[in-house]
Amino acid sequence: MLHALTKQLTDYMLEKYHLTDYVLYESSYTQNKMNDQTGYSFETFWIPRGTSVIEEEDGTMLPEGTVQIAINPVTKRMTTLSLHGQILVHSVPNDLRDISTRIAWLESETSMIHGTHFILEKDDETFFSYVSCYDGVRLSPGCFIHLTLTENGQLDELFIYGPHPLDHRVESKSLTLTLEEIESLTKQQIKWFSYPKTGNQYAHTVVETIVTQEGSILLPSKLDFTSSLDRNDILTWANPSTSILKRHPFQSAASVTAEDVIMQTEHPDFRPIQQETVNACRNAIQEIVQNVYPSESGQWMIRHIYRQHPYLAVTLSHAHPTSYVDQHRRITILLDAKTLHWIDLVDNQELQTVFDSVTVPELEDHQQDIIFNALHPYLSLTPRYVFDASKGHYVLCGLLNSNHVFLPATNKVILLRDL
Repeated sequence: MLHALTKQLTDYMLEKYHLTDYVLYESSYTQNKMNDQTGYSFETFWIPRGTSVIEEEDGTMLPEGTVQIAINPVTKRMTTLSLHGQILVHSVPNDLRDISTRIAWLESETSMIHGTHFILEKDDETFFSYVSCYDGVRLSPGCFIHLTLTENGQLDELFIYGPHPLDHRVESKSLTLTLEEIESLTKQQIKWFSYPKTGNQYAHTVVETIVTQEGSILLPSKLDFTSSLDRNDILTWANPSTSILKRHPFQSAASVTAEDVIMQTEHPDFRPIQQETVNACRNAIQEIVQNVYPSESGQWMIRHIYRQHPYLAVTLSHAHPTSYVDQHRRITILLDAKTLHWIDLVDNQELQTVFDSVTVPELEDHQQDIIFNALHPYLSLTPRYVFDASKGHYVLCGLLNSNHVFLPATNKVILLRDL
């Protein structure tokens, strides 16, 4: 028997999309992280009446004409509408190639206003990508709208994901920061990279950077704005471990229910990590590292501990990097959040094969000035609203960026895409 909320939501879909010739095949609730808030989705699959689902070894094959719909169970805003086949659904225009028709329909489905809450990012005839904004200024992280059409302009699929701009507060301001005020910071953001040309070819550019109105780099204090913890714990031991470690199988997270939606249960990743858990987690990680890397005492440091339900994720990096490769070496270990059993370990050591032959070009001050002066005419500082986890709302910042690179071999500046 359907839960009262589930019946209410399916009845809403039946009425809105006129699905009288369809049967509800499957429905479920999911839980999402939207900045510092918990969001929910109600996901459904409707199959044409009289058809059946084919079960195969590699999965389930849904019949032609299946309609996939997902909505926010609280606001009833649609987040997914996917049509499996050349079919028409009530309330969806038959031809969305006309821009006025397309925008009007998107506005009605999202409760957003074009130009005020969302703007076009990409137009590829049958694929349209939009991003959320506030009075035309892009939000980061924000909401993405991906719309795909068939060749005759009918809807193929619409996906909307990310934090909805109407659900978060924005601190409205004007960007007063200038490039001249952040000249020193900009020089620090000059980075190099190699590109596939004969011999060792390097290019320099200013990497994309978020800068606050006060002229400092904005770095999120927490991963995914959850209860993650920054650590600087160096792991040391006197002797190799004599214990035998066992990896435990991956566990499925508990299903999200209609009651969770009604109670607005907070996403598990937002739960604070208690100090006793941190201490026990550190001991478990040291035992794992001591077993897997027995001769590397004092070489690894715990950087972050964060929830990745139903696990605790721990990232480690070299404590005293001595090379470019060392700086980018990372280990991620998953532990069961309740038992702290070892679940998985991922080491990006394979990247060393890519970077082993790389010699980092060291820049003297005068060389850095030459690169900066060459790139300066091609720098941009544009407004960007960025979610500040410490304040719980979006604040106006500047996005420092350049789509040009400096080639030291020729002392020329060219477009990045022309490399």
